[in-house]
Amino acid sequence: MTDPALPQVKRDAHILIVEDEADSASFFQALMESEGYRTQVCGSGEEALTLLAAEGDFDLVLLDMLLPGVDGWEVLKHIKSDGKLRYIPVVVLSALAEKQHILRALEVGAEDFLTKPVDVETMLSRVRVMLRIRALYEDLVSERGGRQLAQRTLQMRRYLAKVMGGSAQVQELGDILDNVVATDATVLLEGESGTGKSLLAETIHRFSQRAGGPFVVVTCSAYPETLLSSELFGHEKGAFTGAIRQKKGRFEQADKGTIFLDEVAEISPLTQLALLRVIQDRQFERVGGEKTITADVRILAATNKSLSDMVEQGRFREDLFYRLNVVRLVVPSLRQRPEDIPFLAHYFLRSQRERLGKAIYGYSRGALSRLMNYAWPGNVRELRNAVEHAVLMCRGEVVENRHLPPALNHTGEAGEERAAASPSRLLDQERELIKDTLQKVNWNKYRAAQILGVARSTLYSKIRRYGLKPPKGA
Repeated sequence: MTDPALPQVKRDAHILIVEDEADSASFFQALMESEGYRTQVCGSGEEALTLLAAEGDFDLVLLDMLLPGVDGWEVLKHIKSDGKLRYIPVVVLSALAEKQHILRALEVGAEDFLTKPVDVETMLSRVRVMLRIRALYEDLVSERGGRQLAQRTLQMRRYLAKVMGGSAQVQELGDILDNVVATDATVLLEGESGTGKSLLAETIHRFSQRAGGPFVVVTCSAYPETLLSSELFGHEKGAFTGAIRQKKGRFEQADKGTIFLDEVAEISPLTQLALLRVIQDRQFERVGGEKTITADVRILAATNKSLSDMVEQGRFREDLFYRLNVVRLVVPSLRQRPEDIPFLAHYFLRSQRERLGKAIYGYSRGALSRLMNYAWPGNVRELRNAVEHAVLMCRGEVVENRHLPPALNHTGEAGEERAAASPSRLLDQERELIKDTLQKVNWNKYRAAQILGVARSTLYSKIRRYGLKPPKGA
């Protein structure tokens, strides 16, 4: 018995292009048909409404907003208010890049917004993501039934695609989330630092039945053993020196919602035992208290370490591991899903452009190649930092190589080789990059972390992982 296939883009996906400029319409049509999609082109809002009413079997609409007569806003409102059409993804095309236009389009119901002139690779990437979402919706309606289930799952997939990309690995994560978001199952997220584990935890809560309740995050490594129990379970006045008043713990604060235990591998043995009881019975006492408190919470946990290895080493309780490991999600590193890099790079660019108020609309071919060919030891977090650095350095409308952080420019002429490298080869390159950077700054780890664009804790983890040691006297 084989696993069901991931929803794939239909070979003959039907795309409606609504564009009044003949040259642009011809360009979009040729681009879509080069990918094997079927297209229909119309040059006005009235014609678009007529086609949608007559056929309505489109898988995607590419919609220009500045149209003669009935404009794009009216077409978009019609699509999203029609029960038969509302689940057709709409990608808005506009020469107006102001934040208010983008927000208005998304509020009306558009799935995405592309600024003209469009970047070809970005457009193709977004179209593929939207068509995958459309295929998923059709599968849900035909195989499972239930419009409400389909709608919630579709919304979750749209959100996941927006913030993580549309690669097969992200789609696989979405497949698992389809089955668990509506339950109270405990989920364990494993993966390298910076891969987006906290983002996935927030996604689970956002689309769960507890979405109306609190989402409480506890970074377990941020507290010494003496304070973590108080942070999790609260304490009574006078329980210890400095406890001048009663304090509710995070589990109480998360009642009727979700608690996310990040870096759960750092919890001490004594706190592990207390946590085991909470997971089993949802009951605990405040530090220094006798009253038993019950909390109705869903528990999510994350770690960048292998808990199963820690169990074998006697560093983590086996019974607690099994309680946390009801559903396990392994979040892939960015180098394992390079097709998401352009999507995320443009997503972060739009975010930083709006935040900083800069008119930057894309990347040069060379800069995008550098982003694609870099090993990303800090994963998505490092990519976000790199884009922020580039936007700050850029004074024109396009990000060039010289605007990227120095670490990315170390790729030199080996970009093409790196693009085709195996995961093991990428790990070797990551090790050498970290080693070279440390040597250049005389093993100043604070400076090296700045150059690499990663957190110091991530750098320390990588140094241990690769067995790197400073030369004598450094």
